[in-house]
Amino acid sequence: MIEAANRALFLAIDAGAHPPGAILFAARALAQGLVPVAVAQFVFAWVRGDRARRGALLAATLAMLVGLGINQLIGLVYFHPRPFMIGLGHQYLAHPPDNSFPSDHGTFLWSLGFGLLAAGGAAALGTWMVLAGLLVAWARVYLGVHFPFDMAGALLVGLAMGGLVRALHRPVRAIALPPCLALYEAMLRLAHLPPALFPRAAAPARPRSRPPA
Repeated sequence: MIEAANRALFLAIDAGAHPPGAILFAARALAQGLVPVAVAQFVFAWVRGDRARRGALLAATLAMLVGLGINQLIGLVYFHPRPFMIGLGHQYLAHPPDNSFPSDHGTFLWSLGFGLLAAGGAAALGTWMVLAGLLVAWARVYLGVHFPFDMAGALLVGLAMGGLVRALHRPVRAIALPPCLALYEAMLRLAHLPPALFPRAAAPARPRSRPPA
């Protein structure tokens, strides 16, 4: 029954035999482009971040790695074919015929997003990552390389990683962040780069109020 619902929902989202060209182009751009954009945003947030934000970014990154590791363990004990491997729907994105459950793309974005929301310090970026995960989920199902339940599994892993960050972000900031900052600063010195590559603009000074005459 679950597999029948999974297939029916996939066919409802699948692009079909003759998808509109603009929607197909947008789906491919979302499916392939949002993860590199997310990585670039993450790096930029680290470069410009203060200690609290970098602690949140580090905790979310560690949670993402754990989430992807969980995906690999799931794949060792449970294999689910992709739609095109069983001749279901229409494939519009090249992909190797490997395990589809859970989605690594979804796990990547949702682990980072929910991790940042749980850690605090980068709520806007975390919200964007969660929304990006939803867009990628739709695109990869639409293009025929994932089932909807693959994305549901990734969402559950991402939520679990948010819980992991909530439990561990304080120890991460206290124990793991200092050596990471030291390594980052040493790399900047070796590259002859300033400590603040993209410094924030200083807040304008408030005018002093004159005492009443």
